[in-house]
Amino acid sequence: MNTVNIIYEDKYFIAIYKESGIEVDDNLIKLIKKENQKIENLYLVHRIDKFTSGIVLLAREENTKKYFEDAFKNRNINKIYHAIVEGIIKNNRGTIDISIGKDKKNPNKRIPLKVKEGGENAITNYKVLKRLKGHTLLELNPITGRTHQIRVHLSYIGHSIIGDKIYSKNAKIYKMKGFALISKEIHFIHPITKKNIDIIVNYNNEFLSRLKLLDNAKN
Repeated sequence: MNTVNIIYEDKYFIAIYKESGIEVDDNLIKLIKKENQKIENLYLVHRIDKFTSGIVLLAREENTKKYFEDAFKNRNINKIYHAIVEGIIKNNRGTIDISIGKDKKNPNKRIPLKVKEGGENAITNYKVLKRLKGHTLLELNPITGRTHQIRVHLSYIGHSIIGDKIYSKNAKIYKMKGFALISKEIHFIHPITKKNIDIIVNYNNEFLSRLKLLDNAKN
């Protein structure tokens, strides 16, 4: 698989699968255009972290760009992530409602921060998919879209994502290129046809190998 693959395409927008390590910025657009010369205009409408793998949407025209920006802002796009986290989460479901903001000591890091101190409201729903050997496979639905939200929230409850070098003290022991967080599903109404669009991707090799290793260790 290439580092970036188009997994859905029409004349209004595309959905790509990106590997861990690729920044969602103008360089991503250049990379897509280089590999797909028939594509002329592309616009970023949302972002995922550099070391998060999975689905990214890009508009192909300005009207569609505005539609998606409004849809994300108004929470009309349902994003589902999967993560492998440290430790066993006992509750099958839960909601993490903790405001977050910039760490003044490290501008690249986010921390739990009260709104009155400059933080922004942040809500993440989670569901346990499987309990592994000393770890848990989670499905995550971020209701808000703050920078590093899922990573900060999981670290806050004591279950950091494995391989996360910023929010986990144990990241080095996993020897991963990125961390075990994938933008797995995205669901929304098509901006023109108004049909339901459901885009789902499989785990990448690194995520899958870690999952199998921890699952087998449990038995």
